Amino acid sequence: MKTLPPLAWTLVLLVISVAVGFAAISNQSFWMDEGGVAFKALIPEFKEWWKWMRYFGTSDMQMLPYMFQAWLWHQMGALSEFALRTVNIPWLVITVLVLRRVKYWPLVCLTSPFVIFYAGELRAYMMVIATGAVAAAALARLIRFSRDPEAGEFAGLHAWCGACLFLCVGSLIGGVWAAGLGLAGLSLRTDWLRKAGFWLRALPWLMLGAGVGAYYWYTLTQGWRAWSPPEGAGILNVMFGFYELAGLYGLGPDRDVLRTDPWAILSSLWLIIPAILVIGGAWVVGVKHWLDRAGGRERFAVAVAVLVPLLLLVGVGFVEQYRIIGRHLAPLIVVVLLPLAGALSATGRLRRWGVTLGLLAFGFMLMSSLRYRFLEDYARDDFRSVVPLVFEALRERKTVLWHADMQTPRYYAYREGGFPMVNAIQQLESDRVSALMFADMVVINRRDIQPGGLIGLDNLERNDFELTHQFTGFEVWEVE
Repeated sequence: MKTLPPLAWTLVLLVISVAVGFAAISNQSFWMDEGGVAFKALIPEFKEWWKWMRYFGTSDMQMLPYMFQAWLWHQMGALSEFALRTVNIPWLVITVLVLRRVKYWPLVCLTSPFVIFYAGELRAYMMVIATGAVAAAALARLIRFSRDPEAGEFAGLHAWCGACLFLCVGSLIGGVWAAGLGLAGLSLRTDWLRKAGFWLRALPWLMLGAGVGAYYWYTLTQGWRAWSPPEGAGILNVMFGFYELAGLYGLGPDRDVLRTDPWAILSSLWLIIPAILVIGGAWVVGVKHWLDRAGGRERFAVAVAVLVPLLLLVGVGFVEQYRIIGRHLAPLIVVVLLPLAGALSATGRLRRWGVTLGLLAFGFMLMSSLRYRFLEDYARDDFRSVVPLVFEALRERKTVLWHADMQTPRYYAYREGGFPMVNAIQQLESDRVSALMFADMVVINRRDIQPGGLIGLDNLERNDFELTHQFTGFEVWEVE
């Protein structure tokens, strides 16, 4: 059978990746984290954008390339939820194309629920996934050149250094994964450390990396970091991270349900357990297929690239009581998917198991992706429906007690009436009532992450509030 020329195959993959990217994106309401990106993208002038970025701080300051890209996307005309989310499609394309020479990689990548989820979310994690794919390609290149006596003395060095920098630039957490990639490369080519030519070639990359590191240090001194819920780190959070990476998210309860009631997963075990066995089995076959062909130094390098950042992140999470979840492990998705591709291409005695388990794993991942994408059970918090109720209450001069993120309402306020409307809703944040007796309406987003206090159920009922509206992730209480 005649195969397509490399350029034609690349173009086919480009078209398919773009099509899958559009299919992964919905026009659902922005939820809390997405609203922060969306509102900042609306700022008309670059100077004002930078001013607002510094004003809000948060981890957005540690994802500047993505935030700037989203801002440019809006300047080019993207305003709706769907249009702004398409900013992720170039990163999905990079993720697929950079490893296109790995047989079956496009198949497993474009059906991965983890990839599909973040391709459709207006957050930087699709970019971070792309940096992980680039890192894997650079490490594979370095391994290949380390085997080839005909390769140049420093073959693969710049691709490896560039991948490390790309990881660092993508996000602060990407810098941890860059450390793993850097150590992995040095473990492969320890001889470089004794050569002046290596240091001369690596010096510009080291200087750029030091500059990025200094910037991240500055952001931490300013208190700009991701918010973590009061309960902090926990083994269940880490386990849920692997649950997402494995592609099980669309087979069980929604993440908000699991966060409030981890035991809710029991009702889906009839589907999740077979999926774990199949996907895990295919992964083991794929790893075995690679181990049979890899040398000891190559195995050690890959173990360093994966385990060092993983242990660092989990360790820091427990020490600092910072919640580590799936998105913080985004570069690791490559380590999940590459063995699945390897299982499908296994040869010899592994072939039957590899093909059987690989195809079944593909089926489970496709089912999970489709369920997540199209079932209402996995819909995002519905700010778009609740915010107009608040606008109407404010027009009627009612007092609203708002227990939710404010940046997403600012985005919808802009859609409603531009920046004058944004200014008009500031009272939700600046003039918060001190007691329920002064409120006419109470809006609560995800009660499990909101402190009790005024919004405790007993307190609301005692003050004659009744539940009048419920949307995904929201309760609206009003005085009887």
